Amino acid sequence: MKKIALFALLLTIIGCASQYDTKYSKNNYGIDKAPNVYTVQKGDSLFAIAWRFGLDQKQIEAANNLTDPNRIFVGQKLKLANTNNTVADKKSSSKSSSKSSSKSSRKSSSKSTAKTTAESNAKKANQSAGNGWVWPIKGKVSREFNAASIGGNGIRIAGAPNQTVNAAEGGVVAYKGNGLNGYGNVIIIKHDNGLLSAYGFLSKTYVKEGQRIKKRQKIGTVGYGSNRELMLHFEVRKNGRPVNPKQYIGSRYHF
Repeated sequence: MKKIALFALLLTIIGCASQYDTKYSKNNYGIDKAPNVYTVQKGDSLFAIAWRFGLDQKQIEAANNLTDPNRIFVGQKLKLANTNNTVADKKSSSKSSSKSSSKSSRKSSSKSTAKTTAESNAKKANQSAGNGWVWPIKGKVSREFNAASIGGNGIRIAGAPNQTVNAAEGGVVAYKGNGLNGYGNVIIIKHDNGLLSAYGFLSKTYVKEGQRIKKRQKIGTVGYGSNRELMLHFEVRKNGRPVNPKQYIGSRYHF
């Protein structure tokens, strides 16, 4: 009897440990390289597919002549516009342009240098103030943006129990749920100009898909991240690609 009781207790402990582990999302929300053709899987949505591969949903709709983005089916073949090479070319072009600018700047006059310095100072001031958006929560940034690293598509902001998460900018809720790998409970808001903002690892959510949201509106509460600490994963994407959120919310907290 004692052996049976001990075995039952062991199974209970293992079961609890398993539940504890699955409570937290894993740190694996990097963007996958888009295949030329993707086969729709059970539970897929066009938005989730676009998010997974870092693409613009409108591009997928156009490439596949989809009139209703909500009507895709399991087994359907979708052509995906692979923008990875394009992005690489843009980066390469940007580096070349930067080198050319560097050479030409050496030849420029002192007046041109002064003008560049003034523009640089103005740019820094704008970065500090943000781009009209507000911070979703008040807290210390525990991880900065680095799109080249796994989990670096956004910033992580340390949070507190039951801390309110607010919309950084007004828009429409494009996604709410836990079906995006590595984000936990996440809300994604669609804004103007091809912008999306994501709020990951939420313990509670207070909005629904399709709902129009105002800037500073309460949308959820802070939850536990992949490191088992209270935090918010905040991400901004422009036309499907991750960009530094601080370009929009600024480098210093403001609300």
